[in-house]
Amino acid sequence: MFAVKKTFKLHFVSPSFLVLMSALLCAQFVFAQQPTDEAAVSPGAGNAEADEEAGKSRRIERLGDVSTDEWEMDLSLPTAPAAAPVQEEANSLPDAAQDQQLQQLLSGLATDPDSSEINEQLDTLLSNILALARGLIDSGSTEEAAKLLAVIKPIDPGLPGLKTAQRRLQALKDTQKLLAKAEKALAADQLIEPEKGSALYYFNQTLRVKPDSSAAQQGLARIQEALIERANEAAQELDFEMSAKWLNQASAVGKDQTMVDDAWQQLTAFQSMHADDLESKALEAMNAGDFNTAEFNIIDLIALGGQEERVKSLREQLEEARFYGGFEPGQVISDSFLNFAGKAPDIVVIAAGSFLMGSSGQSGGAYNNEQPRHRVTIERGFGFGVTEVTVAQFGLFVERSGYVTGADSTGESTVYDETAGRLIKRKKTNWQNDYRGKKGKPEDPVLHVNLHDARAYVQWLAAETGKRYRLPTEAEYEYVARGAVGGTFWWGEGSPSKPVENLTGQRDRSPSKRSWTTPFKRYGDGYWGPSPAGSLRDSVLVHPMGVYDIAGNVSEWTEDCWHPNYMKAPVDGSAWVNRGCERTVVRGGYWASAPDQARAAFRISARPETLGPVVGIRIARDLQGGTNN
Repeated sequence: MFAVKKTFKLHFVSPSFLVLMSALLCAQFVFAQQPTDEAAVSPGAGNAEADEEAGKSRRIERLGDVSTDEWEMDLSLPTAPAAAPVQEEANSLPDAAQDQQLQQLLSGLATDPDSSEINEQLDTLLSNILALARGLIDSGSTEEAAKLLAVIKPIDPGLPGLKTAQRRLQALKDTQKLLAKAEKALAADQLIEPEKGSALYYFNQTLRVKPDSSAAQQGLARIQEALIERANEAAQELDFEMSAKWLNQASAVGKDQTMVDDAWQQLTAFQSMHADDLESKALEAMNAGDFNTAEFNIIDLIALGGQEERVKSLREQLEEARFYGGFEPGQVISDSFLNFAGKAPDIVVIAAGSFLMGSSGQSGGAYNNEQPRHRVTIERGFGFGVTEVTVAQFGLFVERSGYVTGADSTGESTVYDETAGRLIKRKKTNWQNDYRGKKGKPEDPVLHVNLHDARAYVQWLAAETGKRYRLPTEAEYEYVARGAVGGTFWWGEGSPSKPVENLTGQRDRSPSKRSWTTPFKRYGDGYWGPSPAGSLRDSVLVHPMGVYDIAGNVSEWTEDCWHPNYMKAPVDGSAWVNRGCERTVVRGGYWASAPDQARAAFRISARPETLGPVVGIRIARDLQGGTNN
């Protein structure tokens, strides 16, 4: 240290100071080195004024007053050449002017240790140097600050504020080391792991050493940003559970939650958008009849979390779609055409159900083809034409498609001859004519159409609406004809109490006053031939499934091949079709059917090319899916 004791015989000084003092005094002295009295070099433990006085004392304690005897004793030591002391390079100030001033003041003190003026100037200079060191510490320049403090310490170790600056410098060095480690961990993507080697760990350690470290605070913010980015990446991969985990980690990093809160809002919005997308896809799949895909979308929605109400609603809709395509039993549907104005004939949604098909019949008699009686279970609802297809509806098909019917191809059909009371062939008769061969009215049920014409019509409907139109199956027809009551007719047994079907009534008369030989007793509907489709209705006696003319008016084509009995018949309501079938099942009574032929179980066969005033068209539709499914 640049200090000596003036009351002791032996003295200890630093080599740097010896060089300086030897130059000033132009003389060389050899000093015997003895252990320094600790009590003599320790500053007083009093107040600041005492510390300052002690500092001055240390600065002026140079070569003190010693006796000649003491020096003679020193000079009496062996005269052999002593090893030259190792000289340290004196610390210098980076500012040349300050450094020159410091050297001059120290030289002045060596000459005049008691000079108050020099001491005051030295105090001022050292204080200024300390202030510069503090500024360097504030700016993070540890090496420059350390050099300045190294100049001050040997001159005045008790300078007020020096120890604080030294502590701050050490803290700065420690924080810089920690920050360097934190940066290295960041570069290695070790954000929060390992526990005692992550960027988070080193930044938090930095804040323990220096709570106001802006670099550490910014580092924590960078960790938050990186964790939020991980959360965003997980969300993009639809791993919302992992995304939430990263956001929770980000929330635990720092006090400022602004970025994390924004990220949570974005994640919630993204989840909601994804949930909307899953819901839309589920509904689209349901509409297409792809229930497995709809189920997968609902499962994904469950995995998303927080969508309980939406999942519940979709589950209910899926259940309905499986059975009714999203519709309700009894609901009437009018499908619009896709490429032009207009709608398909009305259909009504028929509820799923089970019934006994066929009849016990008369053993060996005319009803053997209705046996054996068997239970059929229709597991899914279906659409069924409210009425028969009309002349106007079929005419739109011919007009739009250019289709040529069987009657147009052959140039003839059969008609009812009033005079003869029977059916006869007549030229130039087609779908535009009524049962007598005269021009039909738009609302009349279309006649003179064969099976090929009926199939072409429903296929056209399917193409123009995008829905799965078809002809009814034989089981579906009987199911509706029974009206879910299991009776002989949909109204029960015997004759209807109201005019609700165009049947062979006892009270009906032909234009020439003919009457039916086997009529429904005490019944009359006012029509001899077919009535306009759906025109006979009653406000009290209503078909429970919402259809009209199912027991009379005109018979209708079905999709089933003719089989002489029900042995091995389907029990799920599907069409019974096999290759090469030559005859097709026709169902439902017509305007001249006897009561026995109007029964729900009654069935007859016809060749696909059959034409006449008896058989028309009734449409059916699958409720699930479109034409491409």
